[in-house]
Formats: sequence, structure tokens, C-alpha cells
Amino acid sequence: MADWFSTFWDTLTSISLPLLLLGIALQTAQTLLVALAWSNILKAAYPKGGVKYRSTLSYYAGGAGLNAILHASAGTVAMLGFFRTTIDGSTVAGLVGATVVENVFFAVMAMIVYLWLFLGVAGSFDVKLGWFDEHAVATVVIIVGGTILVVIACRALWRRLKTTWENAKEGGIILSQPRKFMVQVVAVEAGSYVARMGLNATFMYAYNVPVSIQNIFLIVAASSISSTVAIAPGAVGSQTALASVVLKDVAPQAVISAYTVGQAVITTAWSATFGLVLLAKEIGWGETRKLLHWHKKAEEAEAGGEGAVAEGAPAVAATPATAAAAESPTIAERWESMRQRIRDRVNSRLHPPED
Repeated sequence: MADWFSTFWDTLTSISLPLLLLGIALQTAQTLLVALAWSNILKAAYPKGGVKYRSTLSYYAGGAGLNAILHASAGTVAMLGFFRTTIDGSTVAGLVGATVVENVFFAVMAMIVYLWLFLGVAGSFDVKLGWFDEHAVATVVIIVGGTILVVIACRALWRRLKTTWENAKEGGIILSQPRKFMVQVVAVEAGSYVARMGLNATFMYAYNVPVSIQNIFLIVAASSISSTVAIAPGAVGSQTALASVVLKDVAPQAVISAYTVGQAVITTAWSATFGLVLLAKEIGWGETRKLLHWHKKAEEAEAGGEGAVAEGAPAVAATPATAAAAESPTIAERWESMRQRIRDRVNSRLHPPED
């Protein structure tokens, strides 16, 4: 931990204060705008659900903060759990549908960026299609056969998932109102996208990496890919590795390393700080700390394997029966307990006790 803080301090002091503050402001703007898009989507899906921007911002920023320090996008799961707990009438399937709607703009932009880089920027992607070029007939057979299998599988699954799909559609109801969707979601997320590009440009300039539209989009693409496959907290390692590859011909490796590590460390630290402060203000620091502790204990339990028992359990012989009785609460039970505490806290704020 001491080494991390030392690296963080060295990174902070290596760039000018105005550029540091500008970068933090742009990242904050990005968070505020994405949270606004989320709020608009959820209000359309659950008009009587009591959706408020302040709470949505706290849960979204808190989820981003948890993602910065926990593994495997745990913050995103927590965010959806907060939405499910505090929005009247919401369903898990509906929130998944809302998640799809929230990602439509970013998915389209990612496709445009990838296509532009693939077609217009030589060397951005090195695609080798040798076998497919040499076996055109076999390639067609594979594609057609794969498509048929996918259609059959989808038809079989549709019968079982029809009810789930109906619930998921409620989360994306804003798509049925094109004008509202374009103004309240697409335009807002476009603003957040501009803020993200400005963030990249600011730190590139701060670390003497040549700033151009092409280089900014290369970083945006690297960030998008690393976020998609994020396993480590904040996806810092994968972002740094991909950025080093896509910028290898733009600047010396030492400059690229300083930029990628510097931006990753600063933005990760700010995401964690800003998000957890907002989350703590919404649900209380005690509950936020318990959430962090719960994820840590869950990871330790998984690492411990079958021999792990509940904290404070009596020391008895390890038979199959006693081992089953001594197991700690399941993840579902722990999550339900946390949901109940959040619900009680929200209700106490909405309906304070009378004197």
C-alpha cells in the first residue's frame, strides 16, 4: 500500500495542477452525464418508482468506485442491486433491459471507432484471414451452419424466456419514444463521450504524447476493449497494456508508459474517492464499509475452498453434516440482508419518525 501511495503521489506531482484539475473535472462531468442518462431511462421505465437523479448518481458513481477497487465488475452488480432495492416495481430483467438501452450509444460509437480504425488507420488492427481465404466453401458452410444452430437455440430458449423478455422490455420503454430517447439519452451520453475524449486529450498533453483525433480514438478504443474484458480492479493493467500497443509508433515507450500509468492511477483514484463518498452519503459510511468488507470476505471464502467455515463457528469434528451446518450464509442471503438494510435506511429518510 505504501508503494502504491508513493507511485500515486509521484504521478500527481509530475503534471501541472491546472491540467490535473481539468482532467478531474472532465472525468466528473462524464460521470454526472452518464448518471443523468441512467436516471432518464429509469424514470421512463418506472414512472411511479420514485427515481431521483441524486440517488441514481450516488449508485452509479458508487458502482464505478467499487469497480475501481474490486474485481470482475462487482460495482456494476452492486449498482443494479441498489436500483432493484430502491425503485418500486423494478425487476431484475427490467434493469438488465435498461442496461442494454444505456449501452446502445456507446456500442454504436465503439463500432464506428473500430470500423474507422480498421479501414482508415493502417496497422491499428492486424487481421490474418489466411485459412478462410483459402477455404471459401468451407467458410460459407460454417457460417450458414452456425447461423442455423443459433436460430434453433434461440427459438428453444424463447419459449422459456418469454416472460423474462417481457419484463426486460419494461426497462427499455424509452426506446418506444424516439424523440425522448434521442434527447434524454443519446444527447446526454454524447456529452459524456466528448468529456471522455477531452479527458484523454488532457492527460496526453500533460505527458507530452502527441494529441490528435486519431490518437485520441486509439486510446478510446483501447479503453473500450479493456473495459469489456475487465477482470482486475478498474481494468488498469489491460488499459495500460493496450494503450502501449496502439501508441507504440506515436511516442517513445517511456513517454507512453508514463502517460498510461499516470492517467490510469489518477482516474482510478478519483473514481474510487468520488464514487464512494457519494455512495456513503446516500446509504451511510457504515453500509458502504460493510459492502466492501462483504466482497472481501466473499473473495476470501472462494479462495479458501471447501474448508472455510463461518466466523465464530464452534470447533467440532469436520463431518459432512457439521460442515454443512457450519457454512457461512450464502451470497444470496448476504445480498438480501444488505438490500433490507438499504431499504430500511431509505424508508427512514423518506418517512422520518415523528416527535
